[in-house]
Amino acid sequence: MEIRVAMAALDQSVTAQARPTAAGEEAPEVTAVTVTGVRALLGDKIPLDVQDTPQSVNVVPLKLLQDQADHRLEDALKNVPGVTLNAGEGAARGDTVNIRGFSAFNDFFLDGVRDAAIYNRDSFDLQEVEVLKGPSATLFGRGSTGGAINQVSKSPTLEGFRTLTSDVGTNDEFRSTLDIDQPVGSNAAVRLNAMGETSGVSGRDTVQNRRWGVAPSIAIGLGEPTMVTLNYMHLQEDDTPDSGVPFVSGLPAPVPRGSYYGLVSDRDKSWVDVGTLRLTHEISPAVTVASTVRYASYRFDYEFDSPNFGDPPPGLGGAPGPSTPLADVLVARDSPSSFGKTTNLTGQFELTARFATGPVRHVLVAGTEIARETNDLGRYVNPFDDNNFWVAPTPLLAPFSYDRRPAQPVSVTQLTDSNSEAVYATDTASLGSHLDLIAGLRLDRFAANYHQVSLASGAVLDLAHVDKVASPRLAVVFKPVPWESVYVSYGTSFDPSAEALTLTSSTANLGPVKAKSYEAGSKTSVFSGGLLLTAAVFRTQVDNAQINDPDNPTLITLEGNVRVQGFELGATGHIGPDLEATAGYTRLDGKTSGATDSGGYSGVAVPNLAPNAFNLWAEYDLSRTLEIGGGVNYLDRRAANIATPNSPLAVVPSYVVFSAMTSYKVRDWLTLRLNAINLANRLYYEGVYYNSASENHVLPGPGRTVKLTAQVAF
Repeated sequence: MEIRVAMAALDQSVTAQARPTAAGEEAPEVTAVTVTGVRALLGDKIPLDVQDTPQSVNVVPLKLLQDQADHRLEDALKNVPGVTLNAGEGAARGDTVNIRGFSAFNDFFLDGVRDAAIYNRDSFDLQEVEVLKGPSATLFGRGSTGGAINQVSKSPTLEGFRTLTSDVGTNDEFRSTLDIDQPVGSNAAVRLNAMGETSGVSGRDTVQNRRWGVAPSIAIGLGEPTMVTLNYMHLQEDDTPDSGVPFVSGLPAPVPRGSYYGLVSDRDKSWVDVGTLRLTHEISPAVTVASTVRYASYRFDYEFDSPNFGDPPPGLGGAPGPSTPLADVLVARDSPSSFGKTTNLTGQFELTARFATGPVRHVLVAGTEIARETNDLGRYVNPFDDNNFWVAPTPLLAPFSYDRRPAQPVSVTQLTDSNSEAVYATDTASLGSHLDLIAGLRLDRFAANYHQVSLASGAVLDLAHVDKVASPRLAVVFKPVPWESVYVSYGTSFDPSAEALTLTSSTANLGPVKAKSYEAGSKTSVFSGGLLLTAAVFRTQVDNAQINDPDNPTLITLEGNVRVQGFELGATGHIGPDLEATAGYTRLDGKTSGATDSGGYSGVAVPNLAPNAFNLWAEYDLSRTLEIGGGVNYLDRRAANIATPNSPLAVVPSYVVFSAMTSYKVRDWLTLRLNAINLANRLYYEGVYYNSASENHVLPGPGRTVKLTAQVAF
C-alpha cells in the first residue's frame, strides 16, 4: 500500500491516505503512521498539506530518491521544474542553484534551519526534499527570492528495521549505505545512517568523488505529548572537482566530453558537522510549543583551477574569435582557491495554537529566531592575476592536466560575523470548510561586521552593516469541494548586502534588495485522491536590484530591475493501483527592465533561466515483485551571461536526457535494482559559470551510466 502523508503540526502524528484501488478491489484500511523525517515544513511552519498550501511546492520523497539512484541533492532537484544549476568558482562552492531564475545560493535549509551553501549535499540521511517556490521571507527571513530548499532528515521511529544498500556503477562507483532503526522501550528509538562512496563521472575520467558520512539520532517520547529529538550529521568529502569546458564564440567549446582543463592535483575538501536538539511539547490538544537549537560547522579547502583565456596582449591573448582555428587556441588556468570555516548557532522557538473566534477557526504559528553566523575565509594567492603563464597553457583540443601546481601562499583573510533576530506570526483563518485566509508578518534584524587583512601590504578593511526589514504575506484559498483548492497569494523577500556573509566597499552602504511576488493557482486531487494536479501563474519583481554573478553573490554585474513571470504545471501520485508518476513543466519569461547608467541592459534575458523545462518520471508495477520505470528531463536553451554591446550573448544549448529503471524483489529481504541514466549518451551541459568571454566554464553532464543496486533487509 502506497501512503501519502499529510504532515500534522509538531507532534509528527499523521493520518495516511490509502493508495487508490482497482475496480472491484476492496479499499485498504487507512491507518496511522509516524512521519520519519525530523522536520518537514509542510504541517509545521505551514500548517497545511500540499493541496491547501497557497504556493507552488515540490516534494521529492525518499522512494523517488532511491528508485532514481539519486545520491546528490542536485540529482534530486532534476524532479523540480524551474531549477537550474550553476558551476562553482571562487567564493561559491558546493551546491549552487537558481530557482525561477534567481540565485538560491544561500537558500538551503536542513530541517527548517539555514544550511551553509559550501558543500555538496548527499542524500544518505534524507527522508525527503521540499522546494517552496516564490519569496518566503515570512518563513525563512533573508533570501528566498526564487524559493527555498528544505532537506528533511531521517528520524528514529518505533517501526524497527535494518537496511544495507550497496551499488556499483559504470562510473567506477562503489557506494554503501546503512540505515538502522531500533526502538528502545515503548516510546524511544535510536537510528543510525552511514555512507561511504568512491565514484567518478561517466565520460569525465579525471573527476573523482570520495566521501563518507554518519548520522546518529535518538528520539524520546514518540507518540507522547513531550518529545525530544537529538541528531548529528557528519559528512566528509575529498573530491577532484570538475573544471568544466570553456565557451568559444558564445557556445561550449566543441571538444570531447572528457576534455579536462583543471589540474589533477585540484582538491575540493569539506568537513561538515551539524548537531540539532529539538523539543516539542503539547500543552493541550490546541496548543503546542517547539524549541530547536543547532550548532553547525562547515570547513573547506578548495584548490581549483578553471579554464581562462587570459587577458589581451601582453597577456595570453584573450578570448578566441570566431575565425581563430581551434587547433591554435590555448587555455590557461585561473586559480580562485580558498579555505575557511563557517559556523551557525541558531535557536528557534515556535508556538502553534488552534482556537476559534465565533465561526472562524484559526491556526496561529508564531515564533522567534536568533542566530549567530561566522565566516572565516582565507584566499590563496592567484598567480594567474599577474601571470597567465604561471602554469603552462594547454591546447584546447588536447588538454594536459598533469602540470605541477606551485605553492600558493595566502593573500587575504576575511572574517565576517553576523547576528540576526526575528519574530514572526502567521494566522490561517478558516471560514467554514471552503475558505482560508492567511496573513503573516516577520520582522528581521540582520547585522554583519566584516574584517579583511591583505597579508602582502598589511592593509586592513573594516565594514559593518545593519538591515531591519518587515516581510508580509497574504493569501486566500478557496475550496469549493474537498478535492479542489484555488488560491491567490502575495509574498516578499529581501537580500541584505551581507547575505553571503561578506561585504565590499561598494556594497556595505547599500540597502537590501527587495522582491515581491504574486501567484495564483489551483490544486486538484483525482483518482480517489491518488493523483495531485497543480497549476500556477506567477510574477516575481525585483526593483532597484543588484544583479549578481550566479555563483558569487559579492560580485555585482548589473544594477536595475528584474522581472520573472510564467506558469507551472505539475502532477504527482498514482494513476490507478499500479502506475505512479511525477511530472512537471514550467514556462519562464525573465527580463531585466528599467534604465541603468550604462544603458543597453534593459530587456535582456536573465542568465541561467530556461524558458521551458519539463520532467517526467513514471513507475509501473508489473507484479508484486517486478517494477519498471523511466523518465525524461528537458531543459531549454538558456543565456549564460548578461548580454551587452560589449559582451555578446553566450548560450547553453537545450537538451533531452532519458533514464530507465527496473526493480526486482528477489526475496522479502533482498531487492535488486538496475538504473540506466542518460540512455542515449547525450552530450549536454548542466552547471554554468560566466564572468566574461575569457573567464567562464560549463559542466558537461554525465555520459551513459549504469548502476546495479542491492538492498538487503536484515
